[in-house]
Amino acid sequence: MRFCLPPRSVISSVCGYRNTDKEQLGSVSAYTPDTAPSSEPIPVPQRLTGQTARTQSKGVEYLNSVDRRVSDLPDVDMDQSLKSHLDAEAIGQQLDRILSSGVFLAAKRSRMFLRYVVERSLLNSVPKEYEIAVEVLGRPSDYDPDVDAAVRVEAGRLRNRLREYYDTVGKTDPILIEIPKGGYGTVFICREVSQHSSAPDRVAPPAEPGGPEAQPQVESIPHSTWSTYLGRIASVKWRIAVTVGLAMIIFGPVFSSWFTGRRIQANRPVLSLAVLPLQNLSGNPNEEYFADGMTDALITELAHSPNLRVVSRTSVMQDKGKKKPLRQIASELGVDAVVEGSIVRSGDRVRITAQLIDVRDDRHLWAQTYEEPISDILILQDKVVRDITLQTQAALKHGRERVFAKRINPAAYDAYLRGLYFLNQRDIDKSVAYFQQAVALDSTYAGAYAGLAEALTTQGVSGGSARPHEQSQALASAKRAIELDPESGEAYAALGLVEINFEKDWQAAGRDLEKGIALSPGNPLTEMQYSLYLDAMARPEEAVSHMRRALQLDPRSFLMNRHLGVTLYFARHYDEALFYLQRAVEMEPTRASYAQEWIARSYELSLRLDDAERTDLQSLAIAIPEGKLAPLRLAYQKGGWKSYQTARVNLIGKQPGNGCDLYEIGESYIRLGNPDRAFPWLGRGIEAGCFWADSLPVDPLLDVIRSDPRFPDLLRMAHLGNVSNAAAM
Repeated sequence: MRFCLPPRSVISSVCGYRNTDKEQLGSVSAYTPDTAPSSEPIPVPQRLTGQTARTQSKGVEYLNSVDRRVSDLPDVDMDQSLKSHLDAEAIGQQLDRILSSGVFLAAKRSRMFLRYVVERSLLNSVPKEYEIAVEVLGRPSDYDPDVDAAVRVEAGRLRNRLREYYDTVGKTDPILIEIPKGGYGTVFICREVSQHSSAPDRVAPPAEPGGPEAQPQVESIPHSTWSTYLGRIASVKWRIAVTVGLAMIIFGPVFSSWFTGRRIQANRPVLSLAVLPLQNLSGNPNEEYFADGMTDALITELAHSPNLRVVSRTSVMQDKGKKKPLRQIASELGVDAVVEGSIVRSGDRVRITAQLIDVRDDRHLWAQTYEEPISDILILQDKVVRDITLQTQAALKHGRERVFAKRINPAAYDAYLRGLYFLNQRDIDKSVAYFQQAVALDSTYAGAYAGLAEALTTQGVSGGSARPHEQSQALASAKRAIELDPESGEAYAALGLVEINFEKDWQAAGRDLEKGIALSPGNPLTEMQYSLYLDAMARPEEAVSHMRRALQLDPRSFLMNRHLGVTLYFARHYDEALFYLQRAVEMEPTRASYAQEWIARSYELSLRLDDAERTDLQSLAIAIPEGKLAPLRLAYQKGGWKSYQTARVNLIGKQPGNGCDLYEIGESYIRLGNPDRAFPWLGRGIEAGCFWADSLPVDPLLDVIRSDPRFPDLLRMAHLGNVSNAAAM
């Protein structure tokens, strides 16, 4: 009898041959001298590695249950009933067969992925998502699986390819290799079966202790056999004693390391934090803006700490008014600790109560109440931030302390908070008005100038184009903010935003955004703007890296999920792009139109044209009546994708609404293989201010015309002349 056994307990299935249907892997059949073997198996304990305390506890109960039953069971010769060895050579040969097949030959990432997980499993090491991301897929060391789904996406592809292989060329292979969902450990199944079996043999693990048992039928034993029988009982008890002793050796260090780990965890610094919405205790719903604004201000200032990851406002505000357990909120946001508290404004005074809770073990690390005159609100704010960062232990080790020992006009601060509130509510006109009021009341308020620059730029971009005086005011406001506070990361971020969208000064924008990230490393909007710059400079993989950081800081943000999907599209990672774009739509279905165009493009370049047509029609239906879209559907049904694009040109070309409509017509001509018609339309779109021109160096749709001698002219029109044609992908 031969079995292919996995090393220890890593691999859950084995392959082998069976002499009889009664023999079972890892079990000893109970019998009496006068009867056939009964059906009750006694599992042979296996060494457990990396199990939880609960699993370990079950293992101890199981050993005890074996010991309790042993007096009822006669002995057998275990050496005769089970002989095993690991046939790693056969598994290696099967792996080589798979990797050299046509299914895998051109799939480099799937080949690397499969070889890695098989080899790790054979070494008794369960492959972890982080290790696969870094060692196989080349992700950076700060890889976060909550932000980056690359491993899960690639694992799905690998499972599909394995299924295709075994459905075709591998139908008769002797060993089946599987990667069950829910993990990355490999399962090996031998397809050599007994003469009584017609299916691959999966050998089940030992029965759960405490489960249903068939009691052994022990008949009366003649007196002459008692001495032999008792000797066999003693032999089994001796084996059980050895097994229990080994279990203590195995489990003892595990329990010891678990308790040690708990002690170490209790002393670990807080490296990630979420400031939950401050509770408004004034009793006046009209004061909500004040509580929300102070929450936003605390998050912004805490984000200056280089050693502390602070979750952005967009993500934490989604829990406002919801009675979720703190541990659940922290788990969803991926943080070590949370700050919760309340705020009340009464007359000319403000009181804030805050507490810091380590959610890893539900410890209250710190709590404090602060009260100051409203004119000293920045001093109060600075005290709260400084105390919180000191309590996190690691946050200030290599950071700097900002000094806000400055009084402020209370009315100016109130207007500033209202400006922030409406900016976050996407009511941009009101936001601009309140920021303008704030700087009019206090011309030395750097934060208000930075907010005004951001609001004016957002207003210009969302409106299609900004008027000249709005552009100049945005630029002047950002520069004034830097003059007043040279250490303000928000001010440099606002300046970079203006330089990208209005000035088209890419070199200056890159410099100022890098400065903004250095001064305020926890600002996701700065990371997002910097990714725009990197794509314009034909550096798409770096852009993806910064967008992953942005999403880590703001994991629940529609904007961050959507833009990570866009950058992944530019980097030619279409499957992963679809994952984040579709997740953005799930988060905010009312804003689906901002993602559908990119979803359609990702489908198109993945050659999923039916999905591309369906999604593109959904996007067009937002602005075009359904009746006018019928010719596009009919064109696709009759003539496919090119006929669809011809009908699309005819529809949009009749009455283009803006510069991006002109640009889209040019893109349709690219799809139709007509660059002579494409270039003029693309140029008209750029001249009309279509922001899509910023992606000229990286958009994969333009790959077919990038070597055309007319392409550098488009780059110059888009103020991207410093990006060489060779560098542009």
